[in-house]
Amino acid sequence: MTWMNLPLSAAILTVTLSLETAIVPSLPAQSDRPTITETSPRAWQVSQTYIPPNREAPRTTAGGATRGGCLENSGLLRSLMPANNLGLTIAEYPTLYWDIPSSKAEALEFELRDANENRLVKKTLPIPSTPGVIRLTLPKRELPPLAVGKMYHWYLTMVCPSEDSGDKSGNIIVDGWIERTQASPTLVKELEKAEPSDRWALYAAAGLWQDSLTTLAELRRANPDDSTLADQWEKLLKSADLDPIVEKPLVDCCTANR
Repeated sequence: MTWMNLPLSAAILTVTLSLETAIVPSLPAQSDRPTITETSPRAWQVSQTYIPPNREAPRTTAGGATRGGCLENSGLLRSLMPANNLGLTIAEYPTLYWDIPSSKAEALEFELRDANENRLVKKTLPIPSTPGVIRLTLPKRELPPLAVGKMYHWYLTMVCPSEDSGDKSGNIIVDGWIERTQASPTLVKELEKAEPSDRWALYAAAGLWQDSLTTLAELRRANPDDSTLADQWEKLLKSADLDPIVEKPLVDCCTANR
């Protein structure tokens, strides 16, 4: 008897157990990591929410959200990252997202570093004219593709005005980690068979936060009045404890100044 012939409650339990056993536990070494994006066939149809892998990002000093400085109306600068502050991706040049509140900031500064804190790229970005969720795709012209199995540390700094041009104490910083991994053969086949509107859920079930978020965000940009996509966006963000961002608009930004 296959799980498709079982009662609904038993089928859900079977899919859940299959998914849990498919994710490889955390390994300290960054080299020779196994693929960690295995997911049971049709698991996404049962639970269309983000299922985090059993992995943690290194400890950081800034974290995924912060307030203060030149923010207005008790705003909060927040990254769209899961609770462990680690976004997995299969993309060579993934896209990152942040919720930018109203502020008196002069600019945004983005940095990407390797695991040893060697700077790989730095970009100055404009403050969006409207508060909301912005995106930045890693630049192909200035950066080689992310290496599989290596962790990268990113920082986003909100540059606040200061009488002393060298004083950085008022700036607001959020940070997080990103890692490129490989899709399992099972996931590749499921993605090939799935409708474009369903692929975000496959990524979410496989623990690929960046790909799930980006895929669904692009669907919402193309179909801003689609209530089904709005509901799916809400479900995805809430599954990663990002409830305050659900109602925030997706705004056009950013083109790097330098």
